[in-house]
Amino acid sequence: MSEARDRRPTRGSSRRQLLRWTSGLVAGWALGCPSRPRAPGSLGTEVDLSGIGGSIVGANHRLGHRLRQGGLPEPQRRRDVPVLIVGGGIAGLSAGWKLLGSGFGDFEVLELEDTAGGNSRWGENEVSRFPWGAHYLPLPTAESTAVRELLAEMKMVVDEQADGTPIYDPRHLCHAPHERILLDDGWRDGVSARDLILDTVDASEVAELEAFERQMAVFRNWRDADGRRGFALPTALSSDDPELRELDTLTMRQYFDRAGWRSERLRWYVDYCCRDDYGCNLDTTSAWAGWHYFCSRAEEVEYLTWPEGNGRIVRHLSARLGDRLRTGQLVYRIVPGTTEGSRSEGVEVDVFDARSETVERIRARHLICAVPRFAVPYLIADYNLPGIERFTYSPWVVANLTVRRLPPGAAWDNVIYHSRSLGYVVSTHQNLQIAPGRSVLTYYLPLTDADPAVARQQMLDRGWPEWAERILADLALAHPNIHALVEHLDVMLLGHAMIRPVPGFFWSNVRRRAAEPLGAIRFAHSDMSGLSLFEEAQYQGVRAAEDLMSELGLPFGTSLS
Repeated sequence: MSEARDRRPTRGSSRRQLLRWTSGLVAGWALGCPSRPRAPGSLGTEVDLSGIGGSIVGANHRLGHRLRQGGLPEPQRRRDVPVLIVGGGIAGLSAGWKLLGSGFGDFEVLELEDTAGGNSRWGENEVSRFPWGAHYLPLPTAESTAVRELLAEMKMVVDEQADGTPIYDPRHLCHAPHERILLDDGWRDGVSARDLILDTVDASEVAELEAFERQMAVFRNWRDADGRRGFALPTALSSDDPELRELDTLTMRQYFDRAGWRSERLRWYVDYCCRDDYGCNLDTTSAWAGWHYFCSRAEEVEYLTWPEGNGRIVRHLSARLGDRLRTGQLVYRIVPGTTEGSRSEGVEVDVFDARSETVERIRARHLICAVPRFAVPYLIADYNLPGIERFTYSPWVVANLTVRRLPPGAAWDNVIYHSRSLGYVVSTHQNLQIAPGRSVLTYYLPLTDADPAVARQQMLDRGWPEWAERILADLALAHPNIHALVEHLDVMLLGHAMIRPVPGFFWSNVRRRAAEPLGAIRFAHSDMSGLSLFEEAQYQGVRAAEDLMSELGLPFGTSLS
């Protein structure tokens, strides 16, 4: 593959045919379409997988599904733990971090998977560390005080400005080139609405972009009578003014239709952003959540990133917790004790250890349940939250491809306009190396079907060869000979990756009630925020830990203001 062709593919009819065929293929299988068109030309009906190793990894669906199947044995031993945290994602790890940082260490964190981190999990091979989920953290907003505290502890802060704003270590800020997009048969720098539109000859598209940006500025600067921002991070600090709550009754597409914004590129860009942060699209993202994406942060924001993405934060939190964190633990039964007045008799928790295949019963005085909301009814005996079916989740496919060398001109983030995927990021981008060499590309595909349950089942029904073929077919839009670069391709299938901020969910009573304690049980997960963001998961974990310490009468300094 020549560098010239990979940077700027030829514009002949065969290239356009390949683009149309491959984008149709990707769009079809991403939407659960059973048919697969044949490729005109040399690509054939299948991508060549010879010489490429790999498998489906991670996400222990079989162990997790035993919750629904039942039939697990009775406990073989019993023990007591003062405080138990169920779930080792960012919320659970953050709850433990806050407890330990406040001087309370009598707790354990139990995690189903072999590694902690949830959507911030990471992996490693002989080439590099790489993410299996979130791959960056925007510099925290002024309201995200707990994030700032954590980053300072991680020594990511080197100084502060006169107004107290942290100055972050430039070694951990995303290096240039930051991002590029394949559009009109060529790569161009930048992935923003302005990058896509300002060079067009269509004056109406430019006018719509400017109207969109004016509305963004209005919402970003909006304050209610109490001084609260319209769209804040964490969302708990956002205004509940009826004017903004009304946005939650619309989809983002309906908002665009009402505004008269028809620009194809503007709509594509906002759809891309919704897929990126929410696993939804214009048709399923609440307009409130859509505007939150654009207005909760500063107009120009930098990113902290590492080879393993937010796995770098997981590594820090896991090291802090030490042997208090136990992985490979299937919690399959939680029985709340009886409650009299303000007193609770604690909780009994049955746990299956996947490594030793033994079962134990843990008696805890207090429990923080930091698992996705859909799993809670399978865990807690006689738990009933009316409307819990409104918690819906988008499935994702994530792949890590070990390559012999980087595609020419690769930036940190590489987006393909004609694809339903989010493209790929380069794990070795932050390395300060001069000589080119092997690398790992992390590829992301949210399955944004209207019915996520159907997409989830179709995702799980496909094996590694089909996923590898389809991922390579998608990447062939940008790099026609990508299969010649790939040595190894692992795929992770995430059935319930992200809570979906569909219209009517964020401001619903069911979301608010989901955070209410149940006897000695407190709940902590980004699900309760309605957005699957690092800041929200951390906030929920720290909030639960601080509420618990307040009940226990333990001294602590709050991290939330």
